[in-house]
Amino acid sequence: MNQLKFWHIALLLSIWSLTSCSDDNNENEAITPFCLGDTYYEVRLGQETNSIYITNGSGDISLAIEDENILQATYNGKLYADKPGGVVSLFGKQKGSTMLSIIDNVTGDKEPIEVKVTDCYLAYVINDSNYPILPAGTTLFLVNNQAQDYYLFDQDNIYNKPILKDSGYEFFITQNADTGAAPTKYAIPNLRLYKHNPADAGTTASKFYDFQIELYGEEASSSYVLQVIQAYLGVDWERLINNALTKSPAPIDMTMILTVPDTDYRIRGIISFVSIPKYILD
Repeated sequence: MNQLKFWHIALLLSIWSLTSCSDDNNENEAITPFCLGDTYYEVRLGQETNSIYITNGSGDISLAIEDENILQATYNGKLYADKPGGVVSLFGKQKGSTMLSIIDNVTGDKEPIEVKVTDCYLAYVINDSNYPILPAGTTLFLVNNQAQDYYLFDQDNIYNKPILKDSGYEFFITQNADTGAAPTKYAIPNLRLYKHNPADAGTTASKFYDFQIELYGEEASSSYVLQVIQAYLGVDWERLINNALTKSPAPIDMTMILTVPDTDYRIRGIISFVSIPKYILD
């Protein structure tokens, strides 16, 4: 009996010893060097659309912004429960470039990065289309600037040059009538892409492409996309039409269906916050 007690006590002491060593190793575990993989970031004006994820270092981070009129940055160090690290959220206050220093307060490591605030923009990721100008597998970027630039990129080669770019797009409203016994007018939002003559940069638009944003029927756009277009591109739907659209909100799936009037052309895509390739926008 005494021998059994002896072995029981010895086993408990052994387990305690192993646990103590493990705890000591965790407390004395070396901090991984703090470094970032990229030194240049872009962020949209007026929208928190870019983040810097930190997965090394001590997790104790401070930030220093060279020009706080251009950029606002905040750090959340509680991103990971099992290891140090966090995320730096970037918010563009005005167009321009500034330096942001990310400092590990424990190791003393300092990573300077350049952050450029560009015009705000939205992406339309096209998944299915029989329209040759906007084929499936492309992404259309609409920029909220004075020229109202737009760019079309191949999704498989998004970091190459755009396959289509021009200045000039607009949203507008047309009225249609039901075909029932008592026709009623209803509003249809439209997107127009202008195509200028590259041989004469000073000419007016020689061609344009019109698309209706389908809000009615079994396969329709979510009305939420109109709110996002207004927020990111500054489209004032109230100004375009006196009374608000009456369609009930669809689930927030960001789907937008475009059709070409009096044709069978149909484009299905998703309004997205995906970033435009770097160094494209001023």
